[in-house]
Amino acid sequence: IATAASDVSAVVDPLFHEYGEWVARRLEQDVGITFTEADLARHHDAFKGELPRLLGPRGRLLVARLDGDPVGVGALKPVDDTTAEIKRMYVRPAAQGLGVGRAILLRLVQEARAERYATVRLETLRFMTTAQAMYRAFGFVEVPRFDGSEAATAALDPFTIFMELDLDVERLVASGAPGCQ
Repeated sequence: IATAASDVSAVVDPLFHEYGEWVARRLEQDVGITFTEADLARHHDAFKGELPRLLGPRGRLLVARLDGDPVGVGALKPVDDTTAEIKRMYVRPAAQGLGVGRAILLRLVQEARAERYATVRLETLRFMTTAQAMYRAFGFVEVPRFDGSEAATAALDPFTIFMELDLDVERLVASGAPGCQ
């Protein structure tokens, strides 16, 4: 298992680059926002700066492999003692429809519970409708923009949906929430 940021970068960089290029293409195609190569590089470098937090004690960086080849990625970024954020969920087109994204999300949610987070949040762009359906199936609900939003720093608020999953099961049971008795 690779744990040094440089070892991890060698595996995840291609996936993160593909993700960034795909998002940039869709934003240009759907809403006319153009990102230059320099914009993409800045955004990618900023995210790479998060690797120590993702690889730290309460963070996670998962890579899904199919026949030994990396086909998907997802990260759990600690925000504070009670909140984590899911970042960079991406599955290569050749592996889409095989349950890879669902498996990554399930594992990230399980890991968040194991780390005793009360809340997991995420940002998803409006065109990512398949991902949104999966998030909703897991119980994520739409919420107002949260502090520290990556979309806000990239001026993508109007094209972003903010979602959250309440993991505080004990509080939910005490409140009598459906499915928690």
